[in-house]
Amino acid sequence: MSSASSTFDESWHRVEGRLVRLRPGIEIFAQQFRGQRWYVVRDALGNRFFRIRPPAYRFICELERSDTVGEAWLRSLDVDPDDAPGQSEVVQLLAQLHQSGLLRSDLEGDVTSLFETQMKEEKKLVSSQWANIFFMRIPLFNPDAFLKATLPWVGCIISKWAFIVWLVALGWGVKEIAENWQQFTAESGALLGSANLPWLYAVMIIIKGVHEFGHGYFCRKYGGEVPMMGVMLLLFNPLPYVDASSSWAFREKHKRILVGAAGMLVELFLASIAAVIWANTGDGATHTIAYNAVVIASVGTLLFNLNPLLRFDGYHILSDLIEVPNLQARSTRVVVYLMERYVFNLENSANPAETRKETWGLATYYFASLIYRTVLLIGILFFVSKQFLILGIILALVFAVLWLVMPVAKSFSYLLYQPRLEQRRARAIGISLGLVLGIFLLLAFLPVPSHFRSDGVVRSNPFAHIYAGASGELVEILTPSGTMVEEGTPLLLLKSFELDQEVKLVNLDWSIAEANSRASLEQDPVRFLTMQGYFKALKSRIERLNEEKRSLVVRASCQGRWVAPDINTALGSTVARGVELGVIQGEKQHYFSAVVRQGDVARLFSGNVKKTQVKILGQEQKTLSVTELQAIPAERGQLPSAALGIMGGGSSAVDTKEDNISRRSSSGSGLSESEGSRGTRTTEPFFEVRATLQPLENTYLVHGQRGVARINLPWEPLLTQWSRSVRQLFQRNYRI
Repeated sequence: MSSASSTFDESWHRVEGRLVRLRPGIEIFAQQFRGQRWYVVRDALGNRFFRIRPPAYRFICELERSDTVGEAWLRSLDVDPDDAPGQSEVVQLLAQLHQSGLLRSDLEGDVTSLFETQMKEEKKLVSSQWANIFFMRIPLFNPDAFLKATLPWVGCIISKWAFIVWLVALGWGVKEIAENWQQFTAESGALLGSANLPWLYAVMIIIKGVHEFGHGYFCRKYGGEVPMMGVMLLLFNPLPYVDASSSWAFREKHKRILVGAAGMLVELFLASIAAVIWANTGDGATHTIAYNAVVIASVGTLLFNLNPLLRFDGYHILSDLIEVPNLQARSTRVVVYLMERYVFNLENSANPAETRKETWGLATYYFASLIYRTVLLIGILFFVSKQFLILGIILALVFAVLWLVMPVAKSFSYLLYQPRLEQRRARAIGISLGLVLGIFLLLAFLPVPSHFRSDGVVRSNPFAHIYAGASGELVEILTPSGTMVEEGTPLLLLKSFELDQEVKLVNLDWSIAEANSRASLEQDPVRFLTMQGYFKALKSRIERLNEEKRSLVVRASCQGRWVAPDINTALGSTVARGVELGVIQGEKQHYFSAVVRQGDVARLFSGNVKKTQVKILGQEQKTLSVTELQAIPAERGQLPSAALGIMGGGSSAVDTKEDNISRRSSSGSGLSESEGSRGTRTTEPFFEVRATLQPLENTYLVHGQRGVARINLPWEPLLTQWSRSVRQLFQRNYRI
């Protein structure tokens, strides 16, 4: 109760002589919030909850044994004159309880009033449902009797021993995923494939159903009721839900938190079991179902259910942990208070928060939640519209009405008709219009830094791949890996028995041909002339074989550091011709090769690039300058490195078809036949930018390191930059 309320009130005569009682079906529970005692009023009929302070609770108790409101007030004054509510507080409390349909009195028309209140609540519920069209709930039946009947069998699982089993299963599942992480990430590419979508949706329905029953059984275990189960249209996707809000009346905080976390606990347990099944089965329906279960019950749970910025399980858990009921509503009221108090200078505006720290915490939560929900819905709209354009347009229109038109209309209504602004209305309207106009002018005309970022890799100059010039057995490592070498330095020695035998045979053919040639010179001059072509072919073959024999000694093609980390494992094995044996990379000069999207190409070739800076992953604290920025004016489809593709940890979309996957050498040496073409062919063309890096002290540059180039452009207003980004987004996704 506000201490600012006066002891006496001019409306007191209207309620002083009335007989007022709480309506039957109202329950009151004591709870502790931040070390203070509060009381939760529960309307069992409507399954609604209200929180009141101890003075208001004592006054309500006095109402039950008094003949009039005035008598109840006087009794509360006798019991506790210091904390007893004033007349204004009593009038306000009775008005709130009456509007909520929680009171009955000696006035005629109580039934009619109650009916009207219920009708208002139903209309309010329907309005709220349409306002949250992406999270609409459709109640179906009351599952409480079923939960109560099956609780003796299921309730025994809710225990400390079951929690230990849950921890063991979770650890086992995490271990299996960690040991098979590459396979797990590789299978994610087919998650949204048309063949997998039916499995994905079926698994989702089952897991979410078990999730909701987890809430229901935990709530029933601790004495709560579950009056409703139905379907929630989450982004028009039907999923089950239960109403376990009766847990809000539990006195123990840990029970309320456990009920909120029950669904996630069940899902993580299912995810752990599914992970074990997935890791120990081969391709097939069981393997696919288990993989879908792992993804839905772990990733989906952590991103949505545990997220406190959405009104799911994580929201209610956070609300209990910080002991702030109605977190979202209170944060909204705090933002309104801050605007009224510090923008409109409305001194009589009441702060719903109790401390300054809570005020700014709730305000931060409000904006974080607003931004997250907006970004989430926009992302969902783009995802839906890429699959079903017409449906995406319809959803966009609905979204614009609910999240743009209606808030603007409510803001105008607040400024024009809010009674609290009666004395400050002109100021409030002027400041609001000024803020909107000022923000627009700043966005439209104030130049701010403009830039775009491009992923890239560090390239050594010089850099050369060392390949086997001929097939043979690797018999000796002449230069260890990691050694600085000069051009022509012997690196490896190969030996080829087949090549030696072929050289001997060719030399024998040459000797025979010479003998035949001398004989023909005396006996058949015409044949002698025809054999000159044969000699020419033999000579060419001998030169080729001698070249292959010389290539058995692998030499450095340039100056730099010889790097062949796997060469020791290939010692003694046969290496096929053309297999990559290692690389030589220079260490004195490096350049940065960056990938530029088509949307940024026009600005890149405009000639207005001001400055380019590069940050290397792992050394982000240092910013490298560049010289000799060069944009290659030709579209490319092959990335400079597989590290820039999504399969290598980058952001560029790549083709993952089998014909783009590099094959291993058939020799079994384990050496790659190429630089590694897997995941380098992009799904859309790009442009390449190269720039020489200027190293700083204590910077360590290695060929293949990933980094990000920031290409600075002339300053532009934010509105110009945003409009260009939106146009590019639509052009890239919808070709318009």
